[in-house]
Amino acid sequence: MPARPFTLRHAIRVVLAIGWSDFVLKYRGSVFGYLWSLALPLVKFGVILFVFGPYVSESIPMYQLYLFLGIIIWEHFSITTLSCMNMLFDKSAIIQRLPFPRILLIFAVGWTNFIVFVTHLLVFLFYAYWIGWKPHMEALYSIVTLVEMTLVSLGIGMMLASWCLKFKDIHHLWTVILQILFWVTPIMFPYTLQKTAFETVTSIGTIGSYSAGSALKLFIEVQPLSVIMLDARRAILYADSWGMPTFIHTVGVLVVCTTIFVIGLVMFQKRQRFFAQEY
Repeated sequence: MPARPFTLRHAIRVVLAIGWSDFVLKYRGSVFGYLWSLALPLVKFGVILFVFGPYVSESIPMYQLYLFLGIIIWEHFSITTLSCMNMLFDKSAIIQRLPFPRILLIFAVGWTNFIVFVTHLLVFLFYAYWIGWKPHMEALYSIVTLVEMTLVSLGIGMMLASWCLKFKDIHHLWTVILQILFWVTPIMFPYTLQKTAFETVTSIGTIGSYSAGSALKLFIEVQPLSVIMLDARRAILYADSWGMPTFIHTVGVLVVCTTIFVIGLVMFQKRQRFFAQEY
């Protein structure tokens, strides 16, 4: 008997139900429950602030908030990409037995991690207000950066998930790459984009003209996570002194993030029919 086609309404209900149940069940039975989701970012925040704070805090206004915001954005990215791969293993039973669009599981991962990120952001805003930060309208731009970050995270997550069953080493390799990315993403060190991301990219010459150091510096400047992190900080913390992202800059970043998402989506849709055989 052929499977009943999924309507948009049915698909949304499935995504919301799976995402919420995964969020609830993840910490069910533990003493501290959801508070465990805050443990890793808070520990990273405390350690980095203690180790690096004395050396860079004078050059970065409100360094505590600069660092805290960078960490929760990074955690959202890293956890979402890893969760997209883990999802294929965690849901192996239903993937092998039930006919349904596998992409719904990816969207459920995005919904679960969206809930977690919003709660982390609320903790950040409460802490910021407690130490003297004042709410302002420009901070609403962070909604745009949340959309951009979700597109990038799910896009890369789908690329990884597309092949992680066939090549089991991808999960381990990505864990190593995340460690490298953590240190080349401006989470703890000063970072400002002297030109717009578009101007920086279009000014790139031939690859051979760049040394290893300048190529690394260029990567740090233009990689999507760096730009998203900078824009979020500009909107929430430094709207008066750094200025807000321009319309052209925003459109350009959204186009890049959407392109990454679409590439991941197409790759995942083409590969999903092989998942059941690759377990």
